[in-house]
Amino acid sequence: MIKFFLLFIIFCTSLYASTSKVSLQLQWKNQFQFAGYYIAKEKGFYSDVGLDVDIKEYKNGINIVDDVVSGKSTYGIGRSSILIDRNNKKPIVLFGALFQTSPLVLLSTDPQIKEVYNLKNKKIMITRDAKQSAAILAMLLSEGIKTNEFKTQKHSFNYKDLINKKTDAMSSYVSNEAYFLDKQNIKYTMFDPKDYGFDFYEDIIFTSEKEMKQNPNRVKAFRDASIKGWLWALNNIEESSKILYEKCNSQKKSLDSLIYEGKVIKKLSLVNGVPFFSINKEKIKSIAKVFQIRGLLNGKCDINDFVYEYKKVIKIGVLAKRGKEATLRRWNPLAKYLDTEFEYYNFEIIPLDFEQLQQSVRDKKIDFVITNTMYYVILEARYGISRIATLLNSDIYGTKALKRFGGVIFTSSTNKNVNNIEDIKHKKFAAVSRYSFGGWIMAYEELVENGLDLDDLKLSFLGTHDAVVNAVLKGSAEVGTVRTDTLERMEKEGKIKLSDIKVISLHDYDNFPYMVSTKLYPEWPIAKLTHTSDHLSNKLLAKLVSYEAGKSDLNISNLEGWTVPLDYSAVHRTLKKLRLEPYSNVNVSFEDVIKTYSVYLIVSTIIAILLIAGIIYYRIYNKALDIAVKEKTKELIKANQKLKVLANTDYLTGISNRAHFMKFAKKYFEVAKRNNEKLQVLSLDLDYFKNINDTYGHQAGDCVLKKFAQKTSELLRKSDLFGRTGGEEFCIVLQNTSADGAKMFAKRICESIEDMHMDCEDNILTITVSIGVAALEDESSIEDIIKKSDIALYEAKENGRNQVRFYLKG
Repeated sequence: MIKFFLLFIIFCTSLYASTSKVSLQLQWKNQFQFAGYYIAKEKGFYSDVGLDVDIKEYKNGINIVDDVVSGKSTYGIGRSSILIDRNNKKPIVLFGALFQTSPLVLLSTDPQIKEVYNLKNKKIMITRDAKQSAAILAMLLSEGIKTNEFKTQKHSFNYKDLINKKTDAMSSYVSNEAYFLDKQNIKYTMFDPKDYGFDFYEDIIFTSEKEMKQNPNRVKAFRDASIKGWLWALNNIEESSKILYEKCNSQKKSLDSLIYEGKVIKKLSLVNGVPFFSINKEKIKSIAKVFQIRGLLNGKCDINDFVYEYKKVIKIGVLAKRGKEATLRRWNPLAKYLDTEFEYYNFEIIPLDFEQLQQSVRDKKIDFVITNTMYYVILEARYGISRIATLLNSDIYGTKALKRFGGVIFTSSTNKNVNNIEDIKHKKFAAVSRYSFGGWIMAYEELVENGLDLDDLKLSFLGTHDAVVNAVLKGSAEVGTVRTDTLERMEKEGKIKLSDIKVISLHDYDNFPYMVSTKLYPEWPIAKLTHTSDHLSNKLLAKLVSYEAGKSDLNISNLEGWTVPLDYSAVHRTLKKLRLEPYSNVNVSFEDVIKTYSVYLIVSTIIAILLIAGIIYYRIYNKALDIAVKEKTKELIKANQKLKVLANTDYLTGISNRAHFMKFAKKYFEVAKRNNEKLQVLSLDLDYFKNINDTYGHQAGDCVLKKFAQKTSELLRKSDLFGRTGGEEFCIVLQNTSADGAKMFAKRICESIEDMHMDCEDNILTITVSIGVAALEDESSIEDIIKKSDIALYEAKENGRNQVRFYLKG
């Protein structure tokens, strides 16, 4: 009993010792800004990794950096201005950032303040701490406004001061004051520093150098659990807002305002193509440059040990057809190349046999898979993987890259009993695996086509190609099959001599350098698993193909080339013919009957048709002729109507084409001039549209154009004229609309398009649009107004895109 009691005490003590007590000092402007950390504690994500986290709310007078450096807090949340603390020799390390783009903006409710330069000599509420307002101040300076050319007011953090004209502009979080203005239907103009090139990290999580050196695993555990909490919070915004509202709402926010904050924070932190919570040294360097220009940093800022980058490991499972060592030797150069091309990821090659590969795909332990063509088809049917590229296999002679491969059936050169496929009957036959396409299935197809079946073989599977070759040469197997290039590569490696090999049923294909006994099929694919993002997969494809095209300046030896996915229908046909998975349970279909007895069926059908046609011809001819004439007349009328529509309509988007648009735009212009009415012209251009075509293909690009036109059309009035004037260029004419009305309408288009998530070619795409606006003044033609709107459009694109610019004289 005493022994049990002592063991119980030791057990409890070990549990206590395994739990680390840490603290997190917060600084936030909005209540939802610490939601992820609070959720991680509430849901037990911290305790799951052995952490007991004390979340400390910020209070005036606390210096968070000093709090962390002194050890009063283990971790802290700060702004980009933490760079200045580092420059002042504070021993801190950054290891993550919630906001990938800053939420800090300037707001103005003054209708006369429409551009940043309108703030010259105006009153601006901005924090007196220049380092915390660096992005705002840099934006003002970039537009020609120096710090002595506006009046700085003490920040009240009260949006009502904007409404009551106590200030002309106020620095604000986009998720805070803007919400209250929207709730009261107060119109405002928002100036965002990132639109002017000043895009800062915010809510950066950091710790002391001491903590990072002494407890790196604890830092990582805290970071991982925090990420888990944040992802839960952002994917369950309403529920997490309710938790904050009921349990932790020191700012007395309404539930609606918390939900609004959550949606804005999600947009600022989940940026397409950037891993959540990541922090990048190059962006930190750019931010430091802004601080240097502002005079807030002295000298060069050393960030080598300042930013601890956690790169996500992307695992590529590779079928180890020749064993683990050979697989790593062949494919590690690919991982090395990808490491240099992706700033947020490290790539790892995982050699796996057939069973391990299936388990890893099933359990989602890998992100991509490189495997033979048959096993790809099986895994595709079982687990929904999808190929993104096809291997260009470099031949051992270095002369060409091959898109196809086959199988080779062989025996020892000393074997006089096997000279053709018929001689293989009842012989010991070695293959790689029942799932090996080049190492079994291709040869199996050749055997079946030559009258042999499984019962005619003494078949054994040995696991690797090298094992099959060695078995044949040592006599434990009489005949074997491996994929093409195996024999040649083994000879090059000094493992065998080709003079000891005799190939059975040798085929000859133009420009194919290897010995082969079978048909040729598409090379191995690389495929993505269902949990792997489309964005990462598309970027990976671009990197693979661009290296093959010679666009990389890297010189990595033994790097395989790749091309876009090839047609694998021939593989499917072979598996179906042999009744192999995924077609092992497929019954004979009508299509199979048609293919098998096609000649007989065609002849019989033709005879039957001729007999029936002869009988009924005279009965229906006259009546059919009358009907045909009437139908042709109707078709002619419809065709004429369709031709008129086609002549006026853009074939892709369904809106007016350029000719039709210009025809009616001229009429709108003439009416406006004659009646002295207002007329506005909007020139629209999709931002970075070429990247969509280059990355996702022209079909995806066409889909984006159609969805953009459809969405924009929904925002128009019946009297508005909308047309496609170029590839990704569009134009709108608004009748009886003021300049302010046109600009507000253009901004509504920008916001609506930015919020869209377009499902195009199995990719969820987002786009933005730049718009230039010009008003009818004293122009002599509609073309002159369009030229003005084009100038304004050019300014919008030059100043960062995804914005509206109005044409101003001079």
